[in-house]
Amino acid sequence: METLIIFVIALGLAMDCFTIAISNSSVSGLVKPGIPLKTAIAFSFAHLVLLFAGYWLGGVIASMFQGLEAWVAFIILGIVGLKMIMEARKRHPKTKVFDINQAQVIVVLSLATAMDAFLAGIALGVNSMRIYLAGFLVALTVFILTLSGMVSGKDFGIAYARRTAYFGGVFLLMAALIFLWLLVG
Repeated sequence: METLIIFVIALGLAMDCFTIAISNSSVSGLVKPGIPLKTAIAFSFAHLVLLFAGYWLGGVIASMFQGLEAWVAFIILGIVGLKMIMEARKRHPKTKVFDINQAQVIVVLSLATAMDAFLAGIALGVNSMRIYLAGFLVALTVFILTLSGMVSGKDFGIAYARRTAYFGGVFLLMAALIFLWLLVG
């Protein structure tokens, strides 16, 4: 069950990256060679670092939530999932498009998308879940979906990016519901 939860969280985090990659590669003009790979590496690395930082913090505060660990994960993942869905509803992808060919833009976008990984890391840390498995799955999933979004952004187009934005939130809500199911069952 733990592996399923981690994989669903990884999908949720990666879908946000996929949406950003599609938006920026479809609208910002010609993406220079090598930029999709650099973007995928930067997004994966930022997610990995912030996931581990969140896990560490979750481990530090875990004793404060003894017996309530699954509730903490449910609340954190539920809030992040709902936030992603609300942002997707009001998102106008063309207004959040930057020149992805610039290194500083890649760094800022990678950190911005990875903030949710920090919160997911706290949920994993409070529940003492397998962080190395989580780190591997999150980094790999973010890498694959970011690279796919960058390479196929022109083909998918901006309208598709808006639809994919919902899925990240839905996957995180699913992970929250799995934690809730573990509480009840």
